[in-house]
Amino acid sequence: MAGLYDKLVSYGKTDACPFHMPGHKRDGKTFRFENPFSFDITEIDGFDNLHHPEGILKEAMEQAALTYGAEKSYFLVNGSSGGILAAISACVRPRGKILMARNCHKSAYHALFLRGLRPEYLCPPAVSDWGMCGGVSAEDVEKALSEHPDAEAVFVTSPTYEGICSDIRKISETAHSHGVPLIVDSAHGAHLPFRKKSGESIFPVSAVEAGADIVIESLHKTLPSLTQTAILHKRSDMVKERDLEWYLQVYQSSSPSYVLMASIDSCISYMGSEDGKRAMIKYESSLEGIRRTFTELSHIRLLSERESDIGGGVCYDPSKLVIRGETMSGPKLYELLREEYHIQPEMCTEIYVILMTSVADSDQAFKRLKNALKDIDKKMAADSGWPFRKKAVFLPRPQVVLAPAETEGNKMRACRKEDSEGQISGEFAYIYPPGVPVLAPGERITGEVLEVLSSYSENGFEILGLEDSGGGTIRVLE
Repeated sequence: MAGLYDKLVSYGKTDACPFHMPGHKRDGKTFRFENPFSFDITEIDGFDNLHHPEGILKEAMEQAALTYGAEKSYFLVNGSSGGILAAISACVRPRGKILMARNCHKSAYHALFLRGLRPEYLCPPAVSDWGMCGGVSAEDVEKALSEHPDAEAVFVTSPTYEGICSDIRKISETAHSHGVPLIVDSAHGAHLPFRKKSGESIFPVSAVEAGADIVIESLHKTLPSLTQTAILHKRSDMVKERDLEWYLQVYQSSSPSYVLMASIDSCISYMGSEDGKRAMIKYESSLEGIRRTFTELSHIRLLSERESDIGGGVCYDPSKLVIRGETMSGPKLYELLREEYHIQPEMCTEIYVILMTSVADSDQAFKRLKNALKDIDKKMAADSGWPFRKKAVFLPRPQVVLAPAETEGNKMRACRKEDSEGQISGEFAYIYPPGVPVLAPGERITGEVLEVLSSYSENGFEILGLEDSGGGTIRVLE
């Protein structure tokens, strides 16, 4: 059997068109990177130390902060997850309370568990018939902070996996009026700071520009950088620098990869250069073109910034192409794109497919996608079957009985899923991507939760977080 390296090399030689992360889109010509073995080093003389930077790494991170408009920026070598863990740990004391959007990535829940934190959830409204979460409103944040004055920080995700952006400027103003910092998981928004500065841009403003106190961005998701590369920005004195830097050491490797750090540095340098600026202008034009294509289609629908799609008070990142077919489920459309047109999407749900784009997508890639969509639309027009009508399922409002960490050490038993309603879960349950839990330890298992889990199973999605990977049983507290 071929090893991982050989399989990766073979896959790299195929004609698979990547509409998924990482954002460099396997383009080794434009974003030149030499043989990594030649410069994969440790902290030898002249190359500084990430956890005590005084030389070249300090200068690189200072330049990054200048580029992004942050007070201070930190390279992350284990993705946004390490940055999220460090940010929450630095802002909220052990066993403290945090106001957190329910649709956050699992790493934020891991912070709750590790620090013994008690969450108060902000539950974004559902987005029409798409089965996804909308944006968090400043009004909901104001209400929650008034009801929970002991909350020590606010944590939201913007943009979401599907590209929906909350009004970070208003939310940050609200948080600051209550004397607490705002942390934004902007893992999917690393490209936003590089939008066109002259003329009107199709992209919303970045979370840093909008006033968040800590912003975590995954460069590898939407920019030309290697997988696992990310950056954390601090932009206010509401967060203690000493605490933040301590927890960045705790949650990151003591032997950070110089290959990854070089990728971060070269990516930011490229995006801030004249070449990068021209590439972003061209990228915005390409996105406008591919999104216009959907006006020519009759049976494939594109999630857009229309209020009828995402609701009022929020905006949309058009780099995400979230599509659904009139006569096809999400998995069927996903497989058709992959198998017949050799276009690899990012992911799918039972209803929609996500195609991720980046500044590295070529004209040929967009043209290939456009032709594939037109061809599939024609096939749907000729399909005499019934229109696809799948009931959208949404993240249910959680019933928190215990904080996640309070379940540790409790006796548990395996309970058949169909008999588990009313029990207290001892496990997480989610599909990955996007890694947003439908159930967390310490929460009551409700009929709504079971309906979502059943929908996942019926559509062939593996439910992660459960000890029983088949999803037949859930570990519950005795």
